[in-house]
Amino acid sequence: MSSDSGYVEQAFAWASKRALDWVQTDAHPGNLPSYWAGYPSRDMFYSRDICHQAAGAHLLGLDAENFAMFRHFARSATPARKWFPIWAFHFDGRIAALDYHNDEHFVREIPAVFDLCYRALEQYDWTGDRRWLDDSDLAAYYETSLGEFVTAHDADGDGIPEAGGTADIFLGTATYNEREAPLLIAGDGLATQYAVLRKLGRDAEADRIEATYQTWWNGEHFARGVTKEGLDFDWGLESHTLPPLFGLGGTEQSLDWLEGKMDSDPPKNIESLSYYPELLFKYGRDESAWRWTKHLIDSRDDYPEISFTVVEHLVAGLLGLRPEAGTALTLTSHLPAEIGWVTADHVRVGGWDLRITQEARHTTEVTVHSGPGALPVTVGAETHPLEPGRTARFITKDAS
Repeated sequence: MSSDSGYVEQAFAWASKRALDWVQTDAHPGNLPSYWAGYPSRDMFYSRDICHQAAGAHLLGLDAENFAMFRHFARSATPARKWFPIWAFHFDGRIAALDYHNDEHFVREIPAVFDLCYRALEQYDWTGDRRWLDDSDLAAYYETSLGEFVTAHDADGDGIPEAGGTADIFLGTATYNEREAPLLIAGDGLATQYAVLRKLGRDAEADRIEATYQTWWNGEHFARGVTKEGLDFDWGLESHTLPPLFGLGGTEQSLDWLEGKMDSDPPKNIESLSYYPELLFKYGRDESAWRWTKHLIDSRDDYPEISFTVVEHLVAGLLGLRPEAGTALTLTSHLPAEIGWVTADHVRVGGWDLRITQEARHTTEVTVHSGPGALPVTVGAETHPLEPGRTARFITKDAS
């Protein structure tokens, strides 16, 4: 990655190298195609972590690793486990005993069930690889997650799975926030389920979840979830920040409240904070997104999720990349004021290899190095089908 900002270039060099250092595919005989996704002290990959590292991994060419790990989790969701996937595996595919005692006592969190579905389907958008849709293990996982899993955990029949309300991760929790109150339903679980339903075109079911979430509004912000006593409006970290990331409740008023809480009461664990840039870029709050991206960069934290997500934020975030089924690409500049231009080379979308240059908010240049034909590229209201060897330059009409 190149830029007029040496800071950006150095950040990408650090993040890409550090992320690739975590690859474990050939580290030992018998390893799955895999990369480290969890605490550096644990030789494992975790479901939540790979969900959030997968986009950065794709941008670094780790598609084989993504597919193998997601499929391994999909295979682990069995009737005996009430359709929850295992929480963590070692690189050779063994279940991590630290987080698993038996099929009734293992770490499990409702958002992970749907997050795995959504992020796997998102990989189809990046790669166009039909295996993400048609592989028998993944296809069965999508179906059972929205079917048998929901039925097994939906005590009141409203189509929304509930946790036991104990906040014991070995008995199952409603949220990724392991410091959370004993919620029955949490915003992040609701939002990930909603996102998968939307992704699969099951809009009537998604509409019902969206309507439910709207009842959680108190005039200032949404509840973090539901306890046995009713709605809980305390600050919930992931149970507040992930709903708008996945498309629920992203109003200006709620986002203003979220930004205030993110500043005044940030999480103690940096992996929770690593979602902030993705959320803020999504809603065009680019200066704030960049400020949190720099926080991650400057930390040089060795938690693998940080290097992988920094790669994602610098490429997909700043350039606003939105691939569709590996056959089309939309771009929206999110460059903050302090960056004049960036170039990302060898960005893979489906079978295409691209170079993308963004100048401030006004000019986007896309070159197709190679590919199977014309790739439709959209910037603003303008779309060009780009053949291999061709370059298109887009000038945004509302350039400032």
